[in-house]
Amino acid sequence: MSDFLPAGRLAKITESGVVIQVQTEFSWHPVPRVATTVCLDGVVLHKIQKDWEAPIETVPQQRAVEKFINSQHDEIVSLIESQKQQLVGRQKRKDAATILQELVSVRGINAAWCLTNNGIISPDSGGRELLPEYKGIFEGLHSLCSFLSSISTLGDMVGGEIVLEEDSLLIFRRNSKYYIVGFDAEHNSAELMSSVREIVEQV
Repeated sequence: MSDFLPAGRLAKITESGVVIQVQTEFSWHPVPRVATTVCLDGVVLHKIQKDWEAPIETVPQQRAVEKFINSQHDEIVSLIESQKQQLVGRQKRKDAATILQELVSVRGINAAWCLTNNGIISPDSGGRELLPEYKGIFEGLHSLCSFLSSISTLGDMVGGEIVLEEDSLLIFRRNSKYYIVGFDAEHNSAELMSSVREIVEQV
């Protein structure tokens, strides 16, 4: 094994005050390799690794690995530069617990829950999915909501969302989650729909 250790590369890309860090370095352990790590505000997003199987004994061999490090680093930095808005935008999206807190603060809404395959998140659960021992039931509810959001016979379909006027409930699907909102019967559900949509679109 050679004692030669090529110099690494570090780049910082800033977008809307958020720092994306790209670091490329050579390591001998556990196997010789070139690794590039992409971090967003300290959280690892991607790690790209390539084992280096060629010897690094001579000056030309050392130059070859240095050239590869620079090439891999520059290629990934260029890719991140072209996608930085999407990466930062995704990171800034709100989590389910925050969305629920915003929903229950809307005048006319008295309750809100988020239904996932694994459980129900409530505004006071801090984002923790509750009662995982009832996962089977929640999966069934999730499937039922999926069915209802495509063909509803229990309520009116408005723009892909379900309005259950008699039960004062609205059901919104966003990605793989369902947001269920309970509203005061005195309030017009159509007016509440736009407020709820505006909040859940941030998921």
